[in-house]
Amino acid sequence: MHLLDQQRVALVKEGIQRIDPAYPVFVDAILDGIINGNLYVDDVEQPLVYFLEAACGIYYVAGKAEAELSLCSTFIEDVYKRQRRQNGRFTLFSANKPSDVMMKKCLGSHLNEMQRHAYSFPSALPHLPAPHQGYMAKCTNEQVITASRAFPHSYYETYWGETARFLSKGIGIAILDGEHVASECISIFSSEDRVDLDIWTDEAYRGKGLALLAGQQMVSTCLEKGMTPYWDCDVHNLASVKLAEKLGFQWTKTYRLFYGS
Repeated sequence: MHLLDQQRVALVKEGIQRIDPAYPVFVDAILDGIINGNLYVDDVEQPLVYFLEAACGIYYVAGKAEAELSLCSTFIEDVYKRQRRQNGRFTLFSANKPSDVMMKKCLGSHLNEMQRHAYSFPSALPHLPAPHQGYMAKCTNEQVITASRAFPHSYYETYWGETARFLSKGIGIAILDGEHVASECISIFSSEDRVDLDIWTDEAYRGKGLALLAGQQMVSTCLEKGMTPYWDCDVHNLASVKLAEKLGFQWTKTYRLFYGS
């Protein structure tokens, strides 16, 4: 596999999209230079297999045919072994069935797997309800991050490299009860025009519709900025599936994720 520079990003995006029209947002976040990561291809001039790694230990592989993918399996095994030696994370998003087959053959005995649903939001601006009485919606800032139990500084350092990068390039909405963060929806990843959402509600505030409110406010903010929100969840997380549907997200695909224990 060959490490590719940023100069061929547009062509790479087109190639990946032909294989996987609903590829994950973190792929664009790497290609757009928002977060740190690397792109590898099997052939620099006419790539058929794409492998991306984010600095946080999240990976993506895409290829149309199992034969082409299998030629790159040793490289992926080496990446996995490196992460094991360094006690690092290894979580890989698979683009399609040929990628699934290759991953099961080369690392199936070492990795767990799960199925996940991916959703995107249509471009129409949603209607925003009035905030619940007693609660306030606020954009995620340094004060919110310091008060947040789910998304503290360490979260942004893991996925964004540093909090300052998130505050500059990311989006977040917190639902506050006084100074307490009751619910929050933030961009775990952002590219130039796409946003991948992460959401949380304090257990003491669940059942009050605050996750729906945070999600609605977040979707509206994304669309106002000209960015498309995306949602992703485990197929067995029915609460997340229902919330995505309530917010108006549309299912795009179900895919496999492979991860180390």
